[in-house]
Amino acid sequence: MFKRLLPTLVILAVVGVVSAIAQMGTFAPNMPIIGGSSYCSSTVNAVCVNTVPAGPAVSGAEYVPADTGLTQGTQPQSGKINIMTLGAGVLTYNVPLTGDSITLTNATRQLIVEPAGTIAALTVVFPAATTLLNGQKLGICTTQIVTALTLTAGSGTTISGGPTAMLVPVTTGGASCPEWTYRTANTTWYRVH
Repeated sequence: MFKRLLPTLVILAVVGVVSAIAQMGTFAPNMPIIGGSSYCSSTVNAVCVNTVPAGPAVSGAEYVPADTGLTQGTQPQSGKINIMTLGAGVLTYNVPLTGDSITLTNATRQLIVEPAGTIAALTVVFPAATTLLNGQKLGICTTQIVTALTLTAGSGTTISGGPTAMLVPVTTGGASCPEWTYRTANTTWYRVH
């Protein structure tokens, strides 16, 4: 009797293992959009019958699944990538006054500075090295002139190519937006834009 059940048990065990592996890292349907609003995921006769709630705010700690495409033996190398290394992260918005100091966290991807008018002096403190990731990006945009900009490197880091003022182009009205990429090997923020 056991010999008759053995093939069935083996098949059930294999199906169970394959099913468990297939479920790892998969996404459930109708998930909230991180940082997004609620949305309708299904309708009947043009009427929404299922609304997915708004997602949580972006924290900078999110991960996405990834595969290197490389093989080690017979297995592809898969893992998780922090969204900060993909150029995503937290948007920080600030309405500073002259003489203010803005300290950025390691999760900040973009700082929007929107003062009421021209400000004489502003200090921006970059995040400390302890939690930064290789390739992480950080940008600062302003909608008004900042006459004297002081960029302060976070603990254990240096800033290469920091502007000392920020201007708003008169002809376009577009914001002045320098950007940096972080390199962990020498703990340096390199200006790339």
